[in-house]
Amino acid sequence: MKKTISIIIGFAAIISFFACSGSKTKITDSEKSELTKLEIPDSYTLLDETEGDLDEDGKDEKIFVYDTGEAGEFGTIRNIYICKKENNDWMLWKTAHGPVMESDAGGAMGDPFYSILIDQGKIYISHAGGSSEKWYYNHTYALVDKEFKLVEAVVDFGRACSKWETYIYNLQTGDLSYDLAPEECDDVLIEEYVIAAHQDYEIKKGKLPEMDGFEPGNNELQLPDNSGAVYY
Repeated sequence: MKKTISIIIGFAAIISFFACSGSKTKITDSEKSELTKLEIPDSYTLLDETEGDLDEDGKDEKIFVYDTGEAGEFGTIRNIYICKKENNDWMLWKTAHGPVMESDAGGAMGDPFYSILIDQGKIYISHAGGSSEKWYYNHTYALVDKEFKLVEAVVDFGRACSKWETYIYNLQTGDLSYDLAPEECDDVLIEEYVIAAHQDYEIKKGKLPEMDGFEPGNNELQLPDNSGAVYY
């Protein structure tokens, strides 16, 4: 009788082992890939693309920027598609809507989108626009907690033959620097470029904005002591 009970317990243990093994396999399969097929409508227009390693896995990702042709508040809407290579095909990993400005958001200068670049694991997106007063944005995004988030913003603006102001805002450290420089009409060598005023600020750190949904120029940062605001 004892021998029969031992055989039954042993058989049950074997069944339990294979059941648990099967369960683990299913979990692994379900988490195997977060990628989907990249499908771009024929009506979309490719604006730019760049390659580089974004998640430190030793493999390059690829980013595509497309104009959708769909009407927004300031021209046509642009989308970002971040892809990974799987079985020799670029598969969609993440998307972002908003970080590339709409086609007419540059004012008199027209399309503000300048470039997108991957460098040292980060994404850099540049814009420029304006009329008599011109502006320039450079926003830097990095992979933080499995999502791409804004980590630095550079805002330049000024008038020709008058002045040029630059804010550099590090959202991870809370450091904000400000430079004021005269804008010369004549050609000036870089070593002769003069900074007329410089100011450093410490900004209270907050939650990093996610890349998806971020809109350049629509984010207000109040300077300490109510000394003004900068829009990034």
